[in-house]
Amino acid sequence: MNIPLLLGTFFAGSAGAIAKRVLAALGIGVLTFTAVTTAFNQIVSIAQSHFNNIAVDILQIINLAGAGEALGMISGAMLFKIGFTTMKRLGVLP
Repeated sequence: MNIPLLLGTFFAGSAGAIAKRVLAALGIGVLTFTAVTTAFNQIVSIAQSHFNNIAVDILQIINLAGAGEALGMISGAMLFKIGFTTMKRLGVLP
């Protein structure tokens, strides 16, 4: 019994099925990532446009209070939550 020969036939027989599963998983991951990224970028651009429509004096006071940093932290937390939930759903993380 030649072990390398047996392993070679095993891998040759299952390589196609494994490759199909990997490519299908990557396709779903790329599609989901693209959809989530597009939706999130659209939400951020809407928030930025509304933020920029405020009067200049009020906008300066809001920026002094740190609203820009707060919005950055909130959007970062939302993006992390979306990414973590998506990874769990795809089976990448336990």
